[in-house]
Amino acid sequence: MEDNIVNHILCLHKQGQWKEICDSFHNHPDRSKVLWVFPSEENFAFIADSVKELGCDRVLSVGCGSGLLEWMITQATCLPTSGIEVDGAWWRCKYAPPTFIPLLFTAPTLEKDIIRLLHSTTTALLFCYFNNRPAFEEYLKHFTGKVLIIIGPGDGKGVHTDPRPFGDVGEEWTLLKSQEVRSSFDFIAVYRRDQQ
Repeated sequence: MEDNIVNHILCLHKQGQWKEICDSFHNHPDRSKVLWVFPSEENFAFIADSVKELGCDRVLSVGCGSGLLEWMITQATCLPTSGIEVDGAWWRCKYAPPTFIPLLFTAPTLEKDIIRLLHSTTTALLFCYFNNRPAFEEYLKHFTGKVLIIIGPGDGKGVHTDPRPFGDVGEEWTLLKSQEVRSSFDFIAVYRRDQQ
């Protein structure tokens, strides 16, 4: 069944049907094998409005996996969205799942070209279902922008991420707004860096 969902999504991707992907698979029993969250049009509008309101014109997603969410963000919002992953050898091998955007690769220790991308005040930094606190802190250490988006499970969902949408992201960040992804107990949390 997993191959069927992947093949169906690949077909819809080739046709540019991001709405159909979100609407058809948000309740699919194998959805988490492809993507942890399938936002609604309202959720994508929330992301776009939040990012633009705070003066950003692009999104950089850390730990993007296949890049399906990032592709849908670009399609739904017209915000250029890039994705970073580690282990380029895995993502380029014949056993890797398909990718939906060109991935940017780095080693576990951030490379100079990735650090340069983090030095942008008009880029929002996104973590979706991320689960590596030391890496999260390393990215924030180099990030000079003012918008941070965390997508993940709310309390009581029974899934662990680090950072959590409403967890401790650091003293310099203030939660501005949040929205539930459909009725999934997953949330999109938008933080702004406090002025120093």
